[in-house]
Amino acid sequence: MNQNVYVMHNAFPSKIAVAIFALLWLSPAAAEISVTHPRHYATPPKRVTTQPAAIPHGKTRLPPIRPGVIFRSDESLGEGNWNLDKELSKLCRDGKFVQKRDRRYVAVLKGQIYGAATASRQTLSDPQGFAVPDNIYVFRSQGTTRCRVYHRGDRIEPG
Repeated sequence: MNQNVYVMHNAFPSKIAVAIFALLWLSPAAAEISVTHPRHYATPPKRVTTQPAAIPHGKTRLPPIRPGVIFRSDESLGEGNWNLDKELSKLCRDGKFVQKRDRRYVAVLKGQIYGAATASRQTLSDPQGFAVPDNIYVFRSQGTTRCRVYHRGDRIEPG
């Protein structure tokens, strides 16, 4: 009789473990625990963004601004009263004599469109004060190392 109890005692823990496992596995609570909650599969709420997720090819992030034409002429940049100013061109290349916003204001010369500015603070960034009132400045290739600044008339040195 002692042998039977011993054998039964050895088999008892494994049978109980199997019974408990089967009971937990088959119970409704276990089914809920073993399956991911349906909310985890739901799509996340849409985020409100002011910018597109990707920029389409050939498009800019900012909406185009209709340029203001401040000068229009049938003469080209190399003709007439337009003078290339080497000192202002160097300042333009250094970013010290530039339009506030590239091509916001333009000059149309013989069908070509160039960035343009006057001596006002609205159109021109000129921290050193090189701009002369009543002069029109035309920018070619602003923002590059080939920036050229042309102006009409004589330029007076700042005093």
